[in-house]
Amino acid sequence: MSLPWTKIDRIFEKAEGEGRDVLLEPEVYEILGAAGLCPPKFVIVPAGRTVPAGVLTSFPGREVVLKVVSPLVQHKTDVGGVAVVPKKASAVNARIRDMAASFPKRFLAWARRTRPPGLPPGLTASAVAASIRGYLLVEKVESEDIGFGSELLLGVRHSREFGPVVTVGAGGTEVEFFGERLAEGQAAATASAHLLDASRILEWLSGLAVTAKLLSPFRGRSAPLSPAGLTKAVARFVELAAHYSAFSPASRYVIEEAEVNPWVVRAGRLVPLDGLARFSRRREPLERRPAENIEALLRPKSIAVIGVSEKMNLGRIILRNILRMGFPKEGLTVVKPGLEEIDGCRCVPSVSDLPGTVDLFVLTLAAEHCFPVMEELAAGGLARSVIIIAGGMGEKEGTQSLEARIVGLLEAGRAAGRPTPVVNGGNCLGIYSKPGRYDTTFIPHRKLRFPKGEDSGLVVISQSGAFMICRVSSLRRHEPLYAVSLGNQIDLRVSDYLEYLKDDPRAGIFAVYVEGFKPGDGFLLARAAREILKTEGRAVIVYKSGRTPEGQAATSSHTASVAGDYAVAKAVLEEAGVVLAESIAEFENFVRGFLALRGKRAGGRRVALLSNAGFESVIMSDRLGRVGAPLDLAVFSSATRAGLAAALARLGIERLQDIKNPLDVTPVADDAAFAACAEAVLADGGVDAAVFSPVPMTPAMQTLPPSELSQENLAAEGSVASRLIALYRSSAKPFVVNIDAGSDYDPLAGHLEDAGLPVFRRCDEAVAFLGRFVAASIRGKIGR
Repeated sequence: MSLPWTKIDRIFEKAEGEGRDVLLEPEVYEILGAAGLCPPKFVIVPAGRTVPAGVLTSFPGREVVLKVVSPLVQHKTDVGGVAVVPKKASAVNARIRDMAASFPKRFLAWARRTRPPGLPPGLTASAVAASIRGYLLVEKVESEDIGFGSELLLGVRHSREFGPVVTVGAGGTEVEFFGERLAEGQAAATASAHLLDASRILEWLSGLAVTAKLLSPFRGRSAPLSPAGLTKAVARFVELAAHYSAFSPASRYVIEEAEVNPWVVRAGRLVPLDGLARFSRRREPLERRPAENIEALLRPKSIAVIGVSEKMNLGRIILRNILRMGFPKEGLTVVKPGLEEIDGCRCVPSVSDLPGTVDLFVLTLAAEHCFPVMEELAAGGLARSVIIIAGGMGEKEGTQSLEARIVGLLEAGRAAGRPTPVVNGGNCLGIYSKPGRYDTTFIPHRKLRFPKGEDSGLVVISQSGAFMICRVSSLRRHEPLYAVSLGNQIDLRVSDYLEYLKDDPRAGIFAVYVEGFKPGDGFLLARAAREILKTEGRAVIVYKSGRTPEGQAATSSHTASVAGDYAVAKAVLEEAGVVLAESIAEFENFVRGFLALRGKRAGGRRVALLSNAGFESVIMSDRLGRVGAPLDLAVFSSATRAGLAAALARLGIERLQDIKNPLDVTPVADDAAFAACAEAVLADGGVDAAVFSPVPMTPAMQTLPPSELSQENLAAEGSVASRLIALYRSSAKPFVVNIDAGSDYDPLAGHLEDAGLPVFRRCDEAVAFLGRFVAASIRGKIGR
């Protein structure tokens, strides 16, 4: 159904013409009615008028609801602005007179006590009285009596980062009660109006307590509401929110904030009882940077560097890092007066002396010297892309204007259609590009060695350069395809790189660290991530900082960007399929784990747990329902139980332990027994994934390297490590290995990691990761 947008626009036009940015409740009713959302019957009684007796005859029931109508008043109940009265003209008119006399003083006393935002200063009772446009006469809706928690709330708030964000949850007077007492995901659900697919609305709302209440049979009666009825109401509300968005060119108006609360069920349909809305004409154009210039940035054929000293400064370190990566010297130019060449690369005295347009220009000068260089590059069309290393730009007092001037230079060039470079930075650590054969980070090779190895498909994009290199240096064997330090994002943003790389088949696992979003960039990031995840075998893993007021303040001072609402970011990104890490350790675990399991896929949530320690069996079981994506204990088939019993019978373990899931094979189990059990549970058709946790201190297993103190060999052909490696390579099902032990067993963990296995050092972390991997796998995002 296409909604009557012209009719709805006239409602906004009327309010705007009266100098209001707030819709009155009857106007909200009119919009809901135009959207097919069935508001109750209502009429307006203008201020100073009375209700004719004939008006009430068309209202059902014996009572009606009377509400004061004023642009000053959003929530009426607490200030005496709502009353239930008999359906008689005399009773209604008497209550209108009482409200007109008492309401202004009650409202003013409440406003002085609570100090709500948005009220004009110096407000008086007479001004409140003058603001009353009339009284809303509404039918009293007789709703389904299904007890506590049966009312619904639908709201939308326009976020600067994500655009219109819709929230659905328990409504009425119980909103705060549910919000405080229910677990995350049970009280309310939040999503981007632009990204929420109507076909997924029921799945999106499935975890809510109010959804279960509305869609379930009650005391022998059928469910109050059908899934189709709930889906229709939410879908229409989402359509309104998406149309009246600052990102949408289809409408002149933007719904900044709206709330319809509560909705009740009457005769199998949702009926909205109360509503408020605030609107504007704000626009947030979603600008995109030239994609072809991102190609030049990531895979340049020519590079120029300015700021290189004959002594070892940042520019010289960057030049040597570029050369160390194998970038050809003939493609490198250094802007350096007084020299013919440096490190075998030709020098030119100034930017204007560049032999032609370079694909990438690396600007390593101090912040105050950056604008003249950028101006010269832009005027001559001398660079397709620029990396600005300069620290402090946009953060140190006095440098904000420099950043603004560069932004203005880029905007003017693009608006005029002139060749204009894309810019990464400023205040960034640089970029590492394996396909581009360059490294512009200013950390010496002796202090930072990017892992070298097989193509992992890893892309690291970080607003913080330090975060980027700390994470990369912790990887044992996964060389990044790209590692991008964004800095202040004065031009290129996270979403630009995701959007560009979504079509690169080599890019598979995206590890993203972000502190704050530019306007609209949270939405663009989520949209790009959703497109990336349409290709199996990929994952987007995000660590979002700046979650608290203190963290947001630190973000602002660190990268000159403002952090948004973390709860909204979490909801929208996860709805797009992003894996959101709650800690740095979890972020690293997720990156390693997804890289290791790329190419494997779980068909469901049924997990097998295998350990040789009882405490781990208990702890892993405890964690199954408390991870971000819950797992179920698999039920072993009779054939699997027989195979497990046979594997353990050789050592007599079947007499010590029941054959069940989780399976504790005890410290008696040797390499062969443990591996045989692992193989048996993976072969079970009722098992989708597994955690294998051989506590390595048992003398029954070879878990140490050869030494004077030990005759063991963890890499021997029959060792548990060798057997698990062989199983990993032969099985299509995902499993993770946990090695809970100290540094003596680092060689064992390293040996397994070097063979490609996902290795954890705490069993609860192993289960937490597997839950997130399985959830992504079920959504069809991970696999071959």
